[in-house]
Amino acid sequence: MIDFKALWKETREFVHSRENEIAAKYVQFLRELARHYISNDKRVFFRENKYVHYGEGGFGWLTIECDDDEYEVLGEPVADISFVQKLDERDMKGSIEITAKNVEAIKYET
Repeated sequence: MIDFKALWKETREFVHSRENEIAAKYVQFLRELARHYISNDKRVFFRENKYVHYGEGGFGWLTIECDDDEYEVLGEPVADISFVQKLDERDMKGSIEITAKNVEAIKYET
């Protein structure tokens, strides 16, 4: 008979390690994007996803105040990233402003 406890443990560890790799890669991308825009004197805000698994709700939401076109920058729309010409209260609600000093605040805890 198959030892399902051992198989489940192996499966759980495999999935968890891959989830951590995926989250780390995505967060690294968001931080690099934020650094780029901050270095160009643009305002950047981030709201961490603390409530649901990333597969259900993303890693968090990055909002960048700029005139750039998402297709030119990213090649396609990315659900977790918004380019807005003028930030309003709704864009900033629940978010923190990201600066060069706190870019590590862009995170996703798994």
